[in-house]
Amino acid sequence: MQDTVGIRGSGPGVFLRKSTGLVREVSLIDALLMNSIGMNVGIGAVFLFLQAQSFFPAGSMIAAVVIGTVLMAFTLLWVYSEFSAAMPRSGGDYVFVSRALHPFLGWLMAWSQGIWLVFFWIGFNAWFALTFAIPVSLSVIGGVTGNSGLNDVATTMTQPMWVFILGSLINIGFGALLIFGGQGYWRWQKFAFLFAGGSILIAIILLITSGSHVPAAWDAFVAKFGGLKFDEIIPTAQAGGYILPSASAGFDLKATLLMLPWVFFVVGYAQGSAQIGGEVKRASTTQYVAMVGGVLINGAVLALLVFLFTQAVSADWIGALGAIPGDKLGLPVMPGFNFIISLLTDNPLILAVIGIGFVMWAVNGTPLSELQATRYMLAWSLDRMVPSQLGDVSDKYHTPVKAIVFATITGEVALLALIAIPQASLLGALVAQLVAFIIVSIAGIAFPYRLPDVWQSAGGRRLLGVPTVTLAGLGGVVVLGGMMVMFVFNDTLNGAFGVTRDISLVVMSTVVVLGVIWYVGATMFNKRRGIDVSLAYREIPPE
Repeated sequence: MQDTVGIRGSGPGVFLRKSTGLVREVSLIDALLMNSIGMNVGIGAVFLFLQAQSFFPAGSMIAAVVIGTVLMAFTLLWVYSEFSAAMPRSGGDYVFVSRALHPFLGWLMAWSQGIWLVFFWIGFNAWFALTFAIPVSLSVIGGVTGNSGLNDVATTMTQPMWVFILGSLINIGFGALLIFGGQGYWRWQKFAFLFAGGSILIAIILLITSGSHVPAAWDAFVAKFGGLKFDEIIPTAQAGGYILPSASAGFDLKATLLMLPWVFFVVGYAQGSAQIGGEVKRASTTQYVAMVGGVLINGAVLALLVFLFTQAVSADWIGALGAIPGDKLGLPVMPGFNFIISLLTDNPLILAVIGIGFVMWAVNGTPLSELQATRYMLAWSLDRMVPSQLGDVSDKYHTPVKAIVFATITGEVALLALIAIPQASLLGALVAQLVAFIIVSIAGIAFPYRLPDVWQSAGGRRLLGVPTVTLAGLGGVVVLGGMMVMFVFNDTLNGAFGVTRDISLVVMSTVVVLGVIWYVGATMFNKRRGIDVSLAYREIPPE
């Protein structure tokens, strides 16, 4: 591979065609909202409160959120931002790694990401919404308002036939929305975020104005079902062996760092706009705000929620609640953050916004996964690594129609697998995701030295004489490598996230092996046709 490439120097015949056919229509607000939905504060807060303080009672949630937010913003997401400013192209990290490190590493990293998106996450997002997010929201509203009909709907919805029917409507509906392109999807995203973001704003307001009423509201609700009262939560957890946070001797850094995985699942996923870089307006500035700024904003919101919720009920109570088995609580719904917030109001409209917002946080993972997966396919097709049809872009809609149809079909296959095979829901790609992010970080370290002209084209930022992307990449390797060690070797985290479940390791390994076979096969196939695909990797793809 050449040491230096030109940012526009694609020679004749190097790529499948001279332009992608996409248009730059994604504004700063669109990119910021896209990444915010990807970070998913709404769902992330539920699991942070239910698990982190329970598993590691000596840790500080607020400190973990602050530490995790700063680390992610100025390591991994800074690397993505610098790359996106210099190479704003579809396929994002596939382009970055294949040009800055090596084509094989870029391909294998993106193949792993893309296959998980296409054959798992698109279907999983619809399945999760229908088996968890929507039923929980209906049950919460039904429980708070006393409307038993909503509980019946929630139960019916989780039946396999209805999961398939409604999940198919979600997949096909979002597929159609993405196909027709224009501003249709981005208008939908703004509408969805009105509810998603609105539910978080309502939670903040209710905690500020009525947080002290949580104990009384809790007791009034559980009285209907004979569940544990507010003041019974801590003694019950202690009787089961739980050690309260207040019993620890001061700040425990180790326990706090072990909470970082829950924070990572929020602030570690702000790179979505990088994958659609060829459609983002003014990428040189937009991507920094959308990714680094997005992490800082969403991290600050999560920190505020942690502070207000802890002030309202105490860290002892939060940890104790998560430590008690669900069947011992005597509640008809999971006692998530969204449920507890809903107890603070009896206004049907506010309850509806909270419920719809929770659903919007969950369901919009489907189009985000499809957007990223289809842009991978487009980038691969330009480099002649997959059939050209997956890179076809409609002249009318300016979208990769065939790739979207393909991703919708595979999403349906994944949905069916999740319904028919219970073990499929236990799949986890966490190790593959962390390895991918570490590879991107390594590419960031090498970027200014492997592609100096490209790096300089985006401003060539330095700190104390060292390229900032190199410093951020080094930080990313350390932070993400440390995270992987925690996930794999800490029994509590490994058990909670299923990192090394046999089914996950087998599927991840299979995906990697298939990626190697495909790379070798595609390279040999093109070579027999007289095409040297390595030439494409020496250039920046067309816009």
